[in-house]
Amino acid sequence: MSEKKYRYITISSDDSYPDTIFGIYSPKLEIDINIAKELIDNRLDFTQGKPVFALIDFTNVKSVTKEARDYMNDPIAGLKGLLGGAFLSNNVVATLFVNLYLKVSNPTIPARFFTSKTDAIKWLMKIKSEKQLSEV
Repeated sequence: MSEKKYRYITISSDDSYPDTIFGIYSPKLEIDINIAKELIDNRLDFTQGKPVFALIDFTNVKSVTKEARDYMNDPIAGLKGLLGGAFLSNNVVATLFVNLYLKVSNPTIPARFFTSKTDAIKWLMKIKSEKQLSEV
């Protein structure tokens, strides 16, 4: 297992789940375009540009600007290097935000919202398995 703390997010990986990263945002995070760009740079730094599946704990996010949301949903910007994403939260505001985001933005990668980390990991492993089967 490896872990790296950045200014706004802690990213880790676990050998039990290859090609998968886990991110936890800092408390009361308000994401604007500059923070969004830094978060993407942090992910690309952690993964060394290698494509991965991601489970992001969204519980601590207080707000996200429209400009930041658009950037994070751009296939050549925020989604660069992502094969699939699971969002996790038990925070009501974050839950509403992520569900609305997924409905409105229609990401170009598989993406779902969860309140259970176990369910999120199961789903990521399922889409990873389906992706590997489709490449054979």
